[in-house]
Amino acid sequence: MLKEEIQVFNTGPEQIFSLLKSRTENAYAAMGAFMEIGLYLNGINANYTNNFNGLPEMLNDGTTASWDGNTYANYGGIARSAVGTALNSVPVNVNGSIELPTLESSYMQGSYGPEIQPNYGVTTQTGFSLIKNKFQTQQRFNDTQDPKIGFNALKFNNASVVWSRYVPGQFLFGSSGTADPVAVQFIKSMSNGVLTAYPAPSGGYPAANTNLETLWWLNAQKPYLNYYLSTNSEFGLGTTGFKPAQGNTKVACQVLMVGAVTSNPRYHTQLYGIKS
Repeated sequence: MLKEEIQVFNTGPEQIFSLLKSRTENAYAAMGAFMEIGLYLNGINANYTNNFNGLPEMLNDGTTASWDGNTYANYGGIARSAVGTALNSVPVNVNGSIELPTLESSYMQGSYGPEIQPNYGVTTQTGFSLIKNKFQTQQRFNDTQDPKIGFNALKFNNASVVWSRYVPGQFLFGSSGTADPVAVQFIKSMSNGVLTAYPAPSGGYPAANTNLETLWWLNAQKPYLNYYLSTNSEFGLGTTGFKPAQGNTKVACQVLMVGAVTSNPRYHTQLYGIKS
């Protein structure tokens, strides 16, 4: 920003909104979106190495394709074959209409008793609407508000089903992967400008039929899903402070974040190929 913008023009009692506050809030919102977008991508494809390893790698069994068409023989530096099924979660290719038996079986795949069940089902806007229109009228889902995050959700077993625009599905695949500018910005930054669009589905998720949604049953609590954030004051979503440029009145500030996500894969399940 320019110093005259924030110290002269956008100040005083006639100020409608704080330009500084607005830009800072935008930066934090972008960081949150970037973390979520990266969560559903992998870290092994060409030009993906700057990305942290996400759910496609976590929720795999080494032989069944994840939504992105890849299989992942290793997770966390450990060969899945070396530890039996302890690091396995078998992806579910719906390849058609989402039905109650599929929802039940995939939910139970990640359940290991009354206290160990997925507590969130995260899907796309379209996926959420499909589930709501198909099952809510039959009273198999009930409206609820999650007390922890304040989101309106659909209750299914022990899970709150919520939606996000950054879950892989029709919205992000639309317009050749350029549907959302925030997602495109993340892809460009992740690949140092080599990639310019959200990845089209491939392999077990046919690129020719992009109107397919995903659903993720997640046990989002320790020790089944862990989110780590740096305790450093700057790299734990802190700021560098405003730094002036040389010979002019421009100032710039960075928001910094270093974090990681780990999980025990067998307590979660991914579904893809939801068409209706």
